[in-house]
Amino acid sequence: MDQKKARDTERVSPQRPVAELNLGARPTDALIKAGLTTIGQVIERLAGGDDKLLEVEGFGRKSLIDAKKRMRQLGYELSTSEEVSA
Repeated sequence: MDQKKARDTERVSPQRPVAELNLGARPTDALIKAGLTTIGQVIERLAGGDDKLLEVEGFGRKSLIDAKKRMRQLGYELSTSEEVSA
């Protein structure tokens, strides 16, 4: 049981690299260039609203939607204020 808990904790580690979101080379490179190298940093930026992440040059709305979807699939919890407004 402890191994499962450790795996689950590791799975949602804020230290996971953004490359593991599998967003593609362009959006991933844009995030890294902006200094957002871990999923935790991306979530932190999202806490300020979608616009904060959209300010990253080369990171558009589709990338934002894909990133959020992928983070949820990986088990990360995003607050409702971080929802994409269509």
